[in-house]
Amino acid sequence: MKSIICWGIIILMVFIATPVYAADLIENPGEPGVITPKFTYISWLSSGLSINSWGKATCLGSASAYDSSHTTNLTVKLQKSNAGGWSTTKSWSASSTGTSLAKVEENYYVAHGTYRVCATAKVYNSSGTLLESKSVYSNTVTY
Repeated sequence: MKSIICWGIIILMVFIATPVYAADLIENPGEPGVITPKFTYISWLSSGLSINSWGKATCLGSASAYDSSHTTNLTVKLQKSNAGGWSTTKSWSASSTGTSLAKVEENYYVAHGTYRVCATAKVYNSSGTLLESKSVYSNTVTY
């Protein structure tokens, strides 16, 4: 009889238990209990940088929008660290429509120093109104 009661309790616990998901634990710091995406109109934005032993920097950037009617303009800047800040050494751009990816992958030979890539995405609606502009930075690389 005790085993039937124990099994009954275990079965009730399994079926009554409320599942907890990892997403339940992520909250927007500004408003508890609200989960929000990182960007509103930009679905993807990334940057990358590598520099080989000859000083050839490979600069990467990609971006896309959530909505098929939007346009994404991507600007990728190779930046060098100088006294107190960053200066742009070289810049490239690309664009895409809809959810397709705007991509930049370019090489550029650099002098010795510390570098990073800044990728900036701007998303426009079909009437040309800027909806969102965000930037992300790559890791810094010293050559």
